[in-house]
Amino acid sequence: MKIKVPLSSQVSDRLFFLEFLKAISITAVVSYHAIFLPRSAFAASSGILETLFAPLRFCVPVFLTISFLLFERQIAQSQIQLTLPLLQKRLIRLLIPTVFWFGVAAGLKIINRNSPTEIINAILTGEIFTGAYYLLIVLQLIPIFYLTRKWLNRQKNIFITIAIQGLIFLFVYTSICGLFGNQVLAFLIKMERPLIIYWFVYIALGIYIYKKLAWIEHKSRSLNKTNKLLILCFTAAIMMIEYRVLTLLLADSLRPFDYAAFSCILSVPAMFICFASVSEKNLPTPAVKLTKLLSKYSLGIFCINGILAQIFLSIGTKFFSQAKVSLVQILAIKIIGWIILLTVSLLLSILLKKLGLKRVVC
Repeated sequence: MKIKVPLSSQVSDRLFFLEFLKAISITAVVSYHAIFLPRSAFAASSGILETLFAPLRFCVPVFLTISFLLFERQIAQSQIQLTLPLLQKRLIRLLIPTVFWFGVAAGLKIINRNSPTEIINAILTGEIFTGAYYLLIVLQLIPIFYLTRKWLNRQKNIFITIAIQGLIFLFVYTSICGLFGNQVLAFLIKMERPLIIYWFVYIALGIYIYKKLAWIEHKSRSLNKTNKLLILCFTAAIMMIEYRVLTLLLADSLRPFDYAAFSCILSVPAMFICFASVSEKNLPTPAVKLTKLLSKYSLGIFCINGILAQIFLSIGTKFFSQAKVSLVQILAIKIIGWIILLTVSLLLSILLKKLGLKRVVC
């Protein structure tokens, strides 16, 4: 049965709930960069910390899904063909902030006397600043979207793509367990997080969710708060369990397998179902204004907080290299750092826009 939604409210609600998802996603992103102490200072608590904050890893999958949902929406609503000029325009739009922020981060590393080899390696692995890998991922996914969009317009192929992604995650798990020897695992670690095998499913999810958006909105409105809370709690529990397993398997660090998780895929439909009914009238005016600010400047916040996080961590490592903190202390430090980093990144993004640099922050 086809769900009919009034056009005026449909457009408004869709745009705002996507803004809301972007706002909570960028807030979640910043949380992962908000500890400015060396890992040795909280080594005893790092596993528990990874598990506690695992549910916030919905952020990158949701960002990617929204990106391709909006791309599909642009093409469908304007009734234009996905041509090479349109692809080039999209890539150039992304290349401008990528080149700018990679350049800023590279300049800081030159000042810090990093070698050219180290800087080039950091660029290629998406570690030139914390989170830079995301921009490399999107640059790879846009051409894949161009090549696969028509194929993915068939629902059967969406599910085939999800199944292939699941098989790849299973392959990653077995590689971590050593079933394919050390060479495969060493290759995956060397390729770092921009490796495309972890991410292509979100193109399919973006296209699929756009086509089912009216149904998703209707279903979201029909669910009561208790049911939504149960969905979110179930998803969070699954993510915590899976990330606890990954943490135990990867004793040192989750990188580069942070998002090679089945629960990351699951988190996308869960977030859309639970928040597709959010509209401006559901929230107080200050919350609406903050949501729109965080959504509008999400690109700037993403890049600025990643650069600031490295600077703050470098300072923290210098002054607290011998520090040891408890779980409660590191949680407090993380929450305070989270608030500071998000606030400063947002304010700097607004400032850069006023200085005429809108294209690198919006």
